[in-house]
Amino acid sequence: MGLPYLIFSDKNGKIYKHPHLRIAGGSLNLFKKIEAAELIRIPEGSSLFYLPYRAPVGFNPETSEFEPVFRFGEKEVFALGVFLPPAYLRFYNPAGIKVKNQKLPLWAYTACGMDKGNIFVSAKRIDRRVRQSPGFYNNKAIKAAVKLFLKKYPKNRLYKHLANCALNYNCLAAKNLFLKRWEAPLPTSQSCNARCIGCLSYQDSDCVASHKRISFLPEVKEISEVIYNHLSVAKEAIISFGQGCEGEPLLCANNIGEAISKVRGVTSRGTINMNTNASVPQKIKLLCKAGIDSFRISLNSPIEKFYNLYFRPDNYKFSDVLKSIEIAKKYNKFVSVNLFIFPGFSDSQGQIRALSKFIKTTRIDMIQLRNLNIDPDYYCETIGDNDFLPKGIVFLIKTIQHQFPYLKFGYFNLAKEHFKTFKNMV
Repeated sequence: MGLPYLIFSDKNGKIYKHPHLRIAGGSLNLFKKIEAAELIRIPEGSSLFYLPYRAPVGFNPETSEFEPVFRFGEKEVFALGVFLPPAYLRFYNPAGIKVKNQKLPLWAYTACGMDKGNIFVSAKRIDRRVRQSPGFYNNKAIKAAVKLFLKKYPKNRLYKHLANCALNYNCLAAKNLFLKRWEAPLPTSQSCNARCIGCLSYQDSDCVASHKRISFLPEVKEISEVIYNHLSVAKEAIISFGQGCEGEPLLCANNIGEAISKVRGVTSRGTINMNTNASVPQKIKLLCKAGIDSFRISLNSPIEKFYNLYFRPDNYKFSDVLKSIEIAKKYNKFVSVNLFIFPGFSDSQGQIRALSKFIKTTRIDMIQLRNLNIDPDYYCETIGDNDFLPKGIVFLIKTIQHQFPYLKFGYFNLAKEHFKTFKNMV
């Protein structure tokens, strides 16, 4: 296969293929030629977005130059990006030039092109598990299951909140809860001690949050009821605190810890996990003693300067995150890092070196490679116009795998029965 052709859209969503320009990739503030080996056919469940006021940029194979396209015929056109389904990692952003200062919604946009009528994306599947594949979600069955739950537990506000997540926000994790399987969410916290520029549930800028944050503080009884009900019946059962529809769960650690202790007093079945910014070490210790099984800690960078630019921590420091990991490992908990991957930044020489040092120091168990949902131009503006010297996402993964062969790579949280047996796909 030769390089696919550049595709783009008009304001009505009609897609056009350029007659000779080929697909190009955005790598932080650079344009890159994409190699054929970095392309796959668009996965089932992907979504196409046009990027308003971003002129598409294509690669000219005759001149080896990158050329913007502002108009096609009589129409103004915009760059196209693909939002990938779970378990896929993008290699490049769409190549584009901003022609008007308007922030894009919080999605992870992936470079795409067309060859012989098929759309290709610059990405790779990184986790063989299919637990969030589109074919597993029958909306009629989910609506029926939600109705049964709400009838059976009319006083538990968490089920009402998560019903909205499942039915209106299309949250696959919330759907799992009502289908009694795999990993299910358990939001608890209205507040947060970080002001992440890519926060999905709260924004203090002109960027619009994807959904609303939980509006109440769940009681211990409500929390423990959801934990027990899911862990007692679900296959590969995981309950995870720390969701996109809440703040930082460590700020509710006392209630969470009490609920975990209550559940663990009657069953050892299933995995209790927390997705967290790991900002409060003493609360990590409390949860370890209560019986939590694992933590997934979010990072955009292992370098404090860049961590602060994204997370904008309030009353905690990056050293607290490191201390929290130390405590979790002391209690033999499984620790994953939810690494927000951004092409051109995450794979830069400085970031790779820092990540190697971070892994060597902390001895984390797993890296979950996640596409960062954010306007690419906004992220570039936030971290600054530095010469990051990107090496490529493939190079990043291969380098870390070579240095740390024990390290697990994937996309989803692990059930505790797979902490030792999980096999990497990448």
